[in-house]
Amino acid sequence: MSDSLDIQHTIAKEDDDPILEYMNVDISNLESKKVYLADIPFYQASDKELIAYTFRHIEQTRKNGYDSQGELAHILPLDPYRFVWIRNSKKYLPIARTAFLNLPSGSGIRWMSRRLKAPLPQNISLISFLMNLIRIAHAKEYTIFLLGSKDEVIEKLFFNLTRSFPRLRIVGRHNGYLKGPYRERVVQALKKTNPHIILLGLGFHKEMAWIREYKDQLGNSVLINVGGSLDILAGTRKKAPDFIVEQDLTWFWRMINRPWRWHRLFILLWWLIETLYWKFTSRKKNES
Repeated sequence: MSDSLDIQHTIAKEDDDPILEYMNVDISNLESKKVYLADIPFYQASDKELIAYTFRHIEQTRKNGYDSQGELAHILPLDPYRFVWIRNSKKYLPIARTAFLNLPSGSGIRWMSRRLKAPLPQNISLISFLMNLIRIAHAKEYTIFLLGSKDEVIEKLFFNLTRSFPRLRIVGRHNGYLKGPYRERVVQALKKTNPHIILLGLGFHKEMAWIREYKDQLGNSVLINVGGSLDILAGTRKKAPDFIVEQDLTWFWRMINRPWRWHRLFILLWWLIETLYWKFTSRKKNES
């Protein structure tokens, strides 16, 4: 379907048990697969391993109930643009360094990992990652809070999700315009509802500022930076065609569809130069 979430075709599998599927994924040695790309940690793991890791974390942290003093598990998708921006920000670099998961969501991150001799096995599609977590949330009756985008987008997404997953517990939803009293009201709503999962789509820069301000007040929820993915899940923005994704040209698709972001090409060029510099200096160290 062109204007709503195509759950049946892309994600949902009627005969699958998502709990069994991910309980059988071995993540016992995941910590040994941690690598660092310019001081930012990633796991050399598949999407199934990272989803299973997130699922087990929710199970473990919530087995004794919600802990308001618990530690927020932050999942941060990174493409080359976000990688450069965060790495050059004294304010936000610590957030990436201590994130629960940094997802290599852009083909450039995987390319960089190979250049730096710490190859990541695959790009992680954020849409696929989110939908598989939603499948688990539906089966386990986890709670979800939707925060971001416009009212009409949030309402359409709410309709699509609850239609496709009737038992999905969406305990709160709010647009991304958090000015004045709405900012604190949303935080209070998050504290009151204690969601297992928070999908945050304020736009990358606003998301990072919001997380920096409120991350210590959100207990042991799992928070995912989703950016414009709320719009894609709602069907109000098209995702890149499969053949574009398969060829690792998602960045080119975004550039065509949002040409006003042409300035990001300069940031990508800077990222490329830095990557080659790190590769060269690393090789020199090894030779010495």
